[in-house]
Amino acid sequence: MNDTSPTRRRQLVSRTLATVAGVVMVGAVAFGVPLMLRETLASSVAIPSPPTLDTMNCPTAWPQPGIGSSDRPGPLVPADGAVAVTLCELPAASLAAPPAAAAAVPRILTLRPGELVAAMNALPTPAHLDDSCALIAFPENLSLVVSYADRDPFAVLLDRNCQTATSDGRTRRITGTDIAHPALLDTFLALYREQLVAMTDPATVNAPACAASLTQQDVSGLNRAVEPRDGLARNRGGADGLAPSALVDINVCRYRTSAGGLRLATQHAQRQDLEAFRDLLNSAAMVRSTTDATGVQSLTNASGCQRGTNIDELDVIWLADATGAVTEVRLPRAPCPEVQSAGMTGLVAPPQLLGQLDLWLA
Repeated sequence: MNDTSPTRRRQLVSRTLATVAGVVMVGAVAFGVPLMLRETLASSVAIPSPPTLDTMNCPTAWPQPGIGSSDRPGPLVPADGAVAVTLCELPAASLAAPPAAAAAVPRILTLRPGELVAAMNALPTPAHLDDSCALIAFPENLSLVVSYADRDPFAVLLDRNCQTATSDGRTRRITGTDIAHPALLDTFLALYREQLVAMTDPATVNAPACAASLTQQDVSGLNRAVEPRDGLARNRGGADGLAPSALVDINVCRYRTSAGGLRLATQHAQRQDLEAFRDLLNSAAMVRSTTDATGVQSLTNASGCQRGTNIDELDVIWLADATGAVTEVRLPRAPCPEVQSAGMTGLVAPPQLLGQLDLWLA
């Protein structure tokens, strides 16, 4: 048995998961979008002009496929003098993608930007530039824009389909836990979370209070639009667990069936000594799988609980971490115990986690 990465594991069990025969690009499936192949343009393509940047230092438009089809000597971006790196998300304009939404607010990293610049310049040069690429309709195009004190910004365009990073006519290879989560992006997110922690006063961070009641429709899987909240997802890397940063506050709520739904029976709040509990949660949300000789992965710790069945007893865990973000984990206890978090099917509930909840809630 071998453990896949946390984010890839969530992708493997996404409710939108579809089998894509003949293409080993498991991470892409989480987006529930078409998966095809395309060829990059030949390396003789002229070096593209730098993208136009808006007032937030983000690209206003995305080049056509082939942005990583040329290369020239030198570092990907200037090595010295970086003062910030901005992660930009430009909504995709592809007809194959979901309808374009408003661009997410750019995340600006000012904490040790030189470390990310060094990671960019350490990326390997592709052996050749005419590889076949996936054609996944990602809902956004990602770029990292490096700002300097004494020169114009440099935009590094991330082509997750071709697994390349391109800037000023230079192309480098990016890899990661899966096609959707290059390691370079994980490096940015780790530094960005550290920056958020430094800027956040723990005294202002609170987990949501337990609701007095819940409806069966909202928690039994009958209403798929009401999934557990996951505020940690935005800054969670592909190699990270459910809760990558230290926890500041938790509220644990136990509900039992009553006329018309589920009523709050008991609760437990805690702000200290949460590291061991975070480890329990991260382990409980870890999807385990095996891979056969053909490369097909199969889950080994799916609960097998039937969705749409009324729940007799339910534990809800609200987590607030040191970045100020909040996430919800649900554990139906009866009739079928399982761990539920956003975007994935139920997993077998570990006895250690169930035991800790019983100590708090008995």
